[in-house]
Amino acid sequence: MRRALSGAALAVTLWASACSGQTATVTIDPTMTRGSDAAPVTILEFSDFQCPYCKRAQDTLEQVMREFPGRVRIVFKDFPLDFHPGARPAALAARCAGAGGRFWEYHDLLFVAQPDFEREDLLRYAERIGLERASFAECLDSGRFRDAVERDMTEGRALGITGTPTFFVNGRRLVGAMPVEAFREAVRAALTEDGK
Repeated sequence: MRRALSGAALAVTLWASACSGQTATVTIDPTMTRGSDAAPVTILEFSDFQCPYCKRAQDTLEQVMREFPGRVRIVFKDFPLDFHPGARPAALAARCAGAGGRFWEYHDLLFVAQPDFEREDLLRYAERIGLERASFAECLDSGRFRDAVERDMTEGRALGITGTPTFFVNGRRLVGAMPVEAFREAVRAALTEDGK
């Protein structure tokens, strides 16, 4: 995986397939990252807030962050699936929360509240974490982050993603709600390759 700064976001080039040698560039929104930017291991998570397997994966990712302090960062990427009607509104709402500096609090609350994603639910969650209702509602109703969510999905499709959750641990693909052992192995392999 190669990293290069690109404006306010970080652009990461991943090998889409070791066999074909195809690459895909993934933009990283700094508000949607957890962990140190200097961490040698980046876990890209393409996820859907309404996906029960994505919900299950959250505990695993938290455990990985605890077991590898300072060496792993998580990057959340939206990939709302069409058959989850609440996933896209939830993704837009989470980005509105991110604009207010509260992406991760809102992210965590969405996975706890899954699948209650009606407009009124999304507004109530914003208030619950201290966001001002009127400005949050304006952001949500305007669809301000529609293009950003679509960009994540386009980048995911370029990487061959068809379902959630899909992860890339320094470029190594893991699909599904994998056990923590699979992530440990991938992180250790990435640290060994990085010499750390």
